[in-house]
Order: sequence, then C-alpha cells, then structure tokens
Amino acid sequence: MQEPLAMPAAPPIVLIAAMSADRVIGAGDGMPWDVPEEYQQFRELTRDQTIVMGRKSYEIFGPDLTSRHTLVVTHREQVDGPGVACSSLESALEQAAALGCTVFVAGGAAIYQQALPRAAEMMLSTIHGEFSGDAYFPEFDPAEWRIVDRCVERRFTFTHYRRREL
Repeated sequence: MQEPLAMPAAPPIVLIAAMSADRVIGAGDGMPWDVPEEYQQFRELTRDQTIVMGRKSYEIFGPDLTSRHTLVVTHREQVDGPGVACSSLESALEQAAALGCTVFVAGGAAIYQQALPRAAEMMLSTIHGEFSGDAYFPEFDPAEWRIVDRCVERRFTFTHYRRREL
C-alpha cells in the first residue's frame, strides 16, 4: 500500500507595515506620510515574494508592485493589473502555500487583524511624527514577540519581530 503524500508545511507569514507610534496605517485613500526611503525598503524586502493584501491597499499600491506575486482579498471576481483575486484570506493563504515561499501580508487593517494570529514574524516601520488616520494596525501582545532586529533611521524606525516559541 502506498503512503499518502505529506502536505507541505505552510509557508511562514510575515506582517509588513508602516505605521505611526499610535498604530495609524492609513488615512482616507492613502497614508498620512510620504517617506520614500521606507517605501523603498518595503519594495526591496518584498521583491520576488508573495504578497497578500486587501483590495483597497492593492488599488493604492498595486501599480508599484510589479516583480511580486500579489494575491488580493476581495469580493470581486478579478482585479485590475497583475494581482490575483481571492475571495478570503484563507483562499489567499492556500494559493500562497502552493507557491511555497514566505507570504508577506501588507494590509489593510482587516487583513492584518485576520492574519496576526497566524503570523510568524512582523516587520514594522514606525514613522516618526504624529499622524491622524482612520485605519490602524491591530494591537498585539509584546510578550508574544521578540525583537530580532531594530534599525533607527532619520524618519522611521524599522523593527523586525519573531513570534516567541511557547
């Protein structure tokens, strides 16, 4: 009798975000800051990777996300541009698992909230200054995470977290 094929391990999920100190990630149809060096870092970290994001985030950043496999969580059957429409975060993660590489979750607020319990890592850029907005990164328990890297730049601080083993 033939052994059943083992399911491949799910690829690691990394939340990647830019936010203010009070967790603002968006205001209206964009971000309340313009920090090109932080956005360039995001582009470098996610180049040639799989990104999962909601439709609104995709409509804001999609044109800049070439050289990535972008899965868009939306109720629409298709999206403009190179992104692939997925009906739910679960569906997007299943498609990403088939690709077998790290999955970067890149917003918005509802997608971050759904993905946080499954995330293995977070790469968070805290933009220096005070900003108001209407979309927020979810709260998380710092005791569940350890800092593996922190870099203070002129206009933002980048912190790489890894979930603690229980």
